[in-house]
Amino acid sequence: MFGNVSITHIVTHMEAGMKRTNIMLTDEQHRQLKSYARKEGSTLGGLIREALDVTYGRDVLEHRQSIALEAYREGLISLGKLSEVLGIDVVSARLYLMKRSIRIMLQKQPEILQDAVNA
Repeated sequence: MFGNVSITHIVTHMEAGMKRTNIMLTDEQHRQLKSYARKEGSTLGGLIREALDVTYGRDVLEHRQSIALEAYREGLISLGKLSEVLGIDVVSARLYLMKRSIRIMLQKQPEILQDAVNA
C-alpha cells in the first residue's frame, strides 16, 4: 500500500502513552495516506498505527498459535489451553485437530480437574 517507507525508529503505541516516531514518505505515499485519513476520519498517525497493528499483530498471533499447537503435539499443554490460545472453544479445538489429522491427546484426571477449575 505504501511502497518503500523509511522508518527511523519504530515504537507502537503503549498503554502508558505513545512515543513519537519520524518516518519518511514519498510525496505520493503522503498524498495517499492523507486521502485515506480524511475519508476514514482518522489521522496519519492513526492509520500508520493501525497498519502496524494489522501487519505485525497477525504475525505474532499466528506464531503464538503455531507454538501452542506444537506444545500440544508434544503433550506440554492441554486441549483446554490450546483452545484458549487459538481463541476457540474446546469442541471447536477438537474439530480443528481432527481436520488436520492431529491426534487428540488424552488428559490425566488431575489435568481435567485443573481445566475445570480454570474454566
